[in-house]
Amino acid sequence: MASSTGSFRRSRRPWSRLGTLGLAALGAVAAARAALPDYVREALGAFSAEPPARWAYTTTTVRPEASTAERYDPAQPPAARWTLLTFNGQPPTGKELEKYRKLRSANPLPSSPANFQRGDIDPGSLRLVSEDVGRAEYEGGFREVSAAGDKMLGHLILRLTINKHTPHVEKFTLTLREPYSPILGVKMNSLKVEMTFAPPAPARPCLPVAYTSHFSGRIFFIGTQEDLQVAYSDFSPAGEAHSPGHE
Repeated sequence: MASSTGSFRRSRRPWSRLGTLGLAALGAVAAARAALPDYVREALGAFSAEPPARWAYTTTTVRPEASTAERYDPAQPPAARWTLLTFNGQPPTGKELEKYRKLRSANPLPSSPANFQRGDIDPGSLRLVSEDVGRAEYEGGFREVSAAGDKMLGHLILRLTINKHTPHVEKFTLTLREPYSPILGVKMNSLKVEMTFAPPAPARPCLPVAYTSHFSGRIFFIGTQEDLQVAYSDFSPAGEAHSPGHE
């Protein structure tokens, strides 16, 4: 009869193999991160898709049905941080201003143009696509834990254009891996999101320049598409007088 000690040893072997595989997987991820050039790791470490805190700026948003120009200054009281500058290229009317104030009172915080944060990017997934002396393009995806919290991330391909000389993300692009149904009755056939950034300078951090998105799909049996463009301009430290054209 086999001894109890022998049975215990045999029962541990599968768990030992799993532990070894787990350590090997962790080691592979760590090795992949270490294999990334210094300029990539520096760019990822400083990356943010959001305008920097404590900076004021102007956004010009263009949709097929309307366009708006708005000024945001975090140094102002919450109710006065947003100012509608123009609506459809014209100074807003009293009625438009009233509607805008009600909208902004319910939504006082800036909305993030991207649906991910720096920590959502999986460095181990990044693969070099192309490069020249000044920049490189990497393609990858998002961490499993992030995709578990936001299932949309698991269906997206991320492409980063990284400047080598002044390490920063010049552009990111998001596209669908394949058509995707986030909820019942809605199907996303295609999605492309791009955002570009200006390089950091001694007196300021890296700043967003432009955001564009194109979506096509259907809601139940009705085809739909949406295009959005957002331009960022006139950045200045919060509280400074607004001077159009200054950055």
